[in-house]
Amino acid sequence: MLELKNITKKYGKHLVLDGVNLNFQNPEGVYGILGRNGVGKTTLMKIIFNMIPNYHGEITVNGVPAKDNGEILKDIVYVGGEIYKNNVLFQGKIKDIFKAYSNMYESFDREIAEMMLESYGINLKNKFNKLSTGNRTLVQNTIGLATRAPITILDEPTNGLDSVNRQNFFRFMMEDYEKHPRLFMLSTHLIQEVENYLTNVVILKNTKVLVDETLEEVQKKAHMISNYPLENNRVISESTFGTRVDQIIYEELTNDEINKIKASGGEVQSLDLQSLFNALVEK
Repeated sequence: MLELKNITKKYGKHLVLDGVNLNFQNPEGVYGILGRNGVGKTTLMKIIFNMIPNYHGEITVNGVPAKDNGEILKDIVYVGGEIYKNNVLFQGKIKDIFKAYSNMYESFDREIAEMMLESYGINLKNKFNKLSTGNRTLVQNTIGLATRAPITILDEPTNGLDSVNRQNFFRFMMEDYEKHPRLFMLSTHLIQEVENYLTNVVILKNTKVLVDETLEEVQKKAHMISNYPLENNRVISESTFGTRVDQIIYEELTNDEINKIKASGGEVQSLDLQSLFNALVEK
């Protein structure tokens, strides 16, 4: 499907991505692209969409080079972030933006797009650049879903959204994903809210890929061990509260190991993705 080989990107002397290799083998999945601000999430996704043409490395889709390949780019849509700022298309009315995407993507579903906007209370005749931050996000999310491109990239799809609209958007996304399976790639800081929707997790740190695994694999490895001090390099972080010692590890434990910890008075808890992320990127 989508493969990134040795992607390296600098802005001047500032290295953002350094030899990044990723293989999105599953053409039907929801990949969370996670990392702290400035780590290169948006840069990575824009490179995939050919919005940033100057980089080292290669991107292929089904084995075919994607760079400057118009036929491949028809199967990719990128929305979110500040894509609208330098795009004349997004200075006009929403209905005209929908018309343009209908012309660019044969798969664009105008009916579902209008239904989503109606549910959000956004008028098609409104000008995009006059909308609030949250409503701009909703319009871009709507375009991303309605386009139904095999590779759909959503950059910060929760930006400016209240809890109700976030919930509604993810409901729309998962309903449409069930009917029209494809590869979703999304970046967000609201990790706790999206964990249940993800199939795969990619975490970037210090210009590199730190984690690239299925959510199931991540959940099997993320643990907090309490009151059973481990003295090895498996420990990601450690905190002490009085006599209590909590240690976070990222490694699958055998039943024998778990039983040994519990028999010695210790505790083993599964760790949520947000807590694991915080521990990994803070170290």
